[in-house]
Amino acid sequence: MATLLAGPAAWGHTFPPVHTVVVQVERCEIALLIGYAAGTGESTERIIARVASQPKSHAVDALRDTLAAYALAPLTITVDGVAVVPTAVRAKIGLDAGGKRPVVVVLASVAMPRGGKLAIASRDPRTTRISWHDRGSSRVVADAAPTQGKWFSGVASFLLPVGAPPGGSSCATPASSHSSRSASSAPAR
Repeated sequence: MATLLAGPAAWGHTFPPVHTVVVQVERCEIALLIGYAAGTGESTERIIARVASQPKSHAVDALRDTLAAYALAPLTITVDGVAVVPTAVRAKIGLDAGGKRPVVVVLASVAMPRGGKLAIASRDPRTTRISWHDRGSSRVVADAAPTQGKWFSGVASFLLPVGAPPGGSSCATPASSHSSRSASSAPAR
C-alpha cells in the first residue's frame, strides 16, 4: 500500500490534498458530505506513517479512520457562532479516478432543530471547495444565501442562513454519538 500511495511523487508530479464539501439542508438536520483526496508528498507520508503503526489486520480500518480525520480536521461547523459536533459520522474509502491516491467520503450529520446562521470554516481554504443544496426542506433563507448548487472554492468561511423547520413542527434532538466504524462504514471496494 505504501508503494501505491508514494508512487505519484516518484514521477515528479505533486498534487495538493483536496477537500470537497456538500452541505445538504434537511428538515431537522444538516448533512455534510465531505470528500477528501490525500495530497502527494508530505501529507501522504504522514498518512502512511500513521497507518503503518497499526497492526496489519487493522490497516484498512486505520486508513479509513486516518483519512476521515484528515477530511474533517480543517473544518469547523458552527451555528450562530457556537461550535457544533456531528451527531453521526460515517466514512467510506477508495482510490481516486486514476487509482493512485487514497480518497475518503465522510457523511457527517449535524442536528439543527432551530434556525440560525450555519457556518463552515476551513483552516485550509486553498484546498477546499463548498456547495449547498436544500432538497425540499425550505429552510434556507434563499435571498440571503449564496447561489445553490454552485461551487465556492478558496473560501475560508461559508455562511448559510437557515430558518426553523416549516410548519412549526419540532425536531427531536438526538443523543450525541460518534461512529466511524459501523456496518455501513465498511470500506468501499
